[in-house]
Amino acid sequence: MGVGVKILYSCIFMVTSFLVITCSGNNNVVAGRGATNTGERMHDLTQLNFSYSPDEIRNICNQEQDRVNAGIDAVAAVDLSTVNFDTGILALETVLAEFSTSLEPVNFLKYVSADADVRDAADECEQAIAKLYVDIFAREDLYKVVKACEAKSQNLGTVQKRLVTEYLEEFQRNGLELPLEKRKKFIEKKKKLVELTTEFDKNLVEWKDSLAVSREELDGMPDDYIKGLEKTEDGKYKVGLSYPEYFPFMQNAKNADARRRLQIKFFNRGGDRNTELLETAIRLRHESAQLLGKKDHATFVLEQRMAKEPETVLAFLNDLIAKLKPKGESDLAELLELKRKDEPGAAEILPWDWRYYDNQLKKEKYQVDHQKIKEYFPLATVNKGMFEIYETLLDVDFVEDPDAPRWHDSVLAYKVVDNKTKKHVASFYMDLFPRQGKYGHAAAFTLVSGYTRPDGSYQRPVSSIVANFNAPQEGQPSLLTHNEVETHFHEFGHIMHQVLTTAPYTTFSGTRVKRDFVEAPSQMLENWVWNKASLSKLSGHYLRPSETLPDELLDSLLKAKLADAGILYLRQLFFGMLDMTYHTSASVNSTAIYEKLQKEIMLIAMPPGTQPQASFGHLMGGYDAGYYGYLWSEVFAQDMFTRFENEGLLNPATGADYRHWILEKGGTQDPSDLIRGFLGREPNNLAFLRSLGLNAR
Repeated sequence: MGVGVKILYSCIFMVTSFLVITCSGNNNVVAGRGATNTGERMHDLTQLNFSYSPDEIRNICNQEQDRVNAGIDAVAAVDLSTVNFDTGILALETVLAEFSTSLEPVNFLKYVSADADVRDAADECEQAIAKLYVDIFAREDLYKVVKACEAKSQNLGTVQKRLVTEYLEEFQRNGLELPLEKRKKFIEKKKKLVELTTEFDKNLVEWKDSLAVSREELDGMPDDYIKGLEKTEDGKYKVGLSYPEYFPFMQNAKNADARRRLQIKFFNRGGDRNTELLETAIRLRHESAQLLGKKDHATFVLEQRMAKEPETVLAFLNDLIAKLKPKGESDLAELLELKRKDEPGAAEILPWDWRYYDNQLKKEKYQVDHQKIKEYFPLATVNKGMFEIYETLLDVDFVEDPDAPRWHDSVLAYKVVDNKTKKHVASFYMDLFPRQGKYGHAAAFTLVSGYTRPDGSYQRPVSSIVANFNAPQEGQPSLLTHNEVETHFHEFGHIMHQVLTTAPYTTFSGTRVKRDFVEAPSQMLENWVWNKASLSKLSGHYLRPSETLPDELLDSLLKAKLADAGILYLRQLFFGMLDMTYHTSASVNSTAIYEKLQKEIMLIAMPPGTQPQASFGHLMGGYDAGYYGYLWSEVFAQDMFTRFENEGLLNPATGADYRHWILEKGGTQDPSDLIRGFLGREPNNLAFLRSLGLNAR
């Protein structure tokens, strides 16, 4: 899959009790606990339900909206002269937490149900909830309650004050300081954006296309890949656009024209309609920001991020582009030299050449054969080794839970048991194989948020990995590439961040941290899959389980780690600059900007006749004016890893500190404070630059 692809599509899904955070074009995934039809609040995994019919989904959605509106009305009616934190802010937090709690299993089905009608009903519910949140945070009576609580917050604790500030800012950022007419325009735009992002996402999920190729055009593909392809009526083979089919084809198929045709289909997912939706969203975001008195959407977004302002982000991106361009140019020259062995007159690496010749280079120069390496990473072995590493580091135990409710037979469920207390503290699911209508990338979904309940008990969190690895075939288990092992390890890091939270409020629970920090904990944990001792735990030949990844394959893999770092990181920098260019503009020709910046920064042209931004879901939901955060957070990830480098990758004491400072606290403190607490010093970028093969200057 490649590090760049893993970074692009790896993400987390959640929503605080009011702060919506999404990614990959998906809209408002509500986090919380499930509910029965009677509205009973969930406290235990066995009470979750993933078997709703479309009509049940619509009924529950309507019931819970009525319930939350009644709760909100009660909070808004409190006497402003006597209101305090408990009767105002905490009451509002509780109402919204219980609302999200009740609907999460319902909305989650949009991404994982095998039934299209169920997915549609969940999609309708999700969109209705998103619009309801807009209305809730446009209520002047509620805003008055929050302001009254803020005026009396002097004696509150630090986390309580932080919660008051979060609510106050959310109302202000939803236009509550605007004159009424401007506020109405602002709310109209917000609701329109909900509709646009929902349609964009649905178009991608429902996009169906494939490339029919002859047996000759499959030259270079392994037998197990060919065996898994469907056939057309005239005997050709259908190569789909899902990751397990697309990326291996682009890396291994010798026929350049077949690669070109498949890439054009892949980069046109979403079509003209999604391009139109994206450009409309960019315009509406800019107009909304200007209504609030902000220069542009990026300025509005970054006020609540670590970076604070667009100028800081642009300086960060431009500095790395300048540092990495020489490496990228060198990488491309090496790939072109290899291509000229096949085409003596070749003048450039074309868009559909990059992955193929990158793979050939690793095979020839570094003896990295990803198909051979896959044989040593059967999914069950990877899971076992991954669990052992995380269990040792975080002092927990993962126990399979065969009685847990599931949405599909292939889904696995586990309890998380704390080794010190021996208590069941959380649960998680793993949904790892592709199927029609399922979310198509890799992500960690919060299903149940951890928080302190009104009775003083702590709600057990529940999360799920949703991924798309190769499914088992007859006589062969699911086998992962090393890049997929890295993706799996990364997503499981998100799961641990979500389920080991001890934050008292849903608003700060788990991965509800600043968006340009949220990837850092998982990125830090990726380092384990580049360590010899860890890889020995994670590997075992699928036919000879006791045979771990041989030293020669392992050494070649490690040597090749930076072989394409220039192109891969320039690609990430291109995405970050594309995002910032879109969101510092009033309106855009998104295709023209994409084409210009890809060639300038990544140094490889955009495939002609395509519109890749039509499937770039991050820009429609959650990562708008925030894509830079992947690289920004990696700076902190590599810096945090230095403690493990110095103290031992399986050092339980270091792991305990990591769990305490980074995983448990969630958003209760500023990320900078958490990083300083874990490192015992100010963070720096030295380890990050070193990880790219660069010297700090």
